[in-house]
Amino acid sequence: MDGEYEVDKAKLEAIIARVRTLGVTVSEDWNEPEGARFIGTFTGKHLTLFPRFDSNFALYFTVGHLYGHMCQLAISTLEVAPGVDIGIETGRPLTRTEIQSVYDYEFEAARIGQRLNCELGHQEPLFDREYARIFFADFHYLIAFMETGEQGPAAFNRFLRREPLPWTPITPDERPLTDLTPHTLGGQQATVV
Repeated sequence: MDGEYEVDKAKLEAIIARVRTLGVTVSEDWNEPEGARFIGTFTGKHLTLFPRFDSNFALYFTVGHLYGHMCQLAISTLEVAPGVDIGIETGRPLTRTEIQSVYDYEFEAARIGQRLNCELGHQEPLFDREYARIFFADFHYLIAFMETGEQGPAAFNRFLRREPLPWTPITPDERPLTDLTPHTLGGQQATVV
């Protein structure tokens, strides 16, 4: 979206370099068609970014957020595990309990990503608020997708456009970053739009 917050390429390169030291492989795929666009996916410990239509900041958020989901799979956070299974279904209203479960799962991944940001020294107040803003837009978009099946860049951009800058940034996770090298994450795949 025009006028959206952006970071320079060096920050994106720094977060990619850091997750590589934590056992994640990263590749880019420039062939994704615009109509089916998504920002990134992961399978096991491999993260694929689709940078053709997205900003450095959106890609940066995606790297941190998907690393957070990989950590969740590696360290089995039981408190938020129900959020993993809900995403299989679409096309029905979610209950309050299901929405809370998805939120807890997604928020924990965002907190792990924020821990990564802190360790990289990327902690400017506006950056932190924009990180929280894109998280909340992504969460609201995810719930709408799960309930209606609507997806794609136009749908996500509607959520991002309406999301205000939160006053409070996302608090970084207290745990040290997880080196995923010794972990087997299997064929688990996730997509972030």
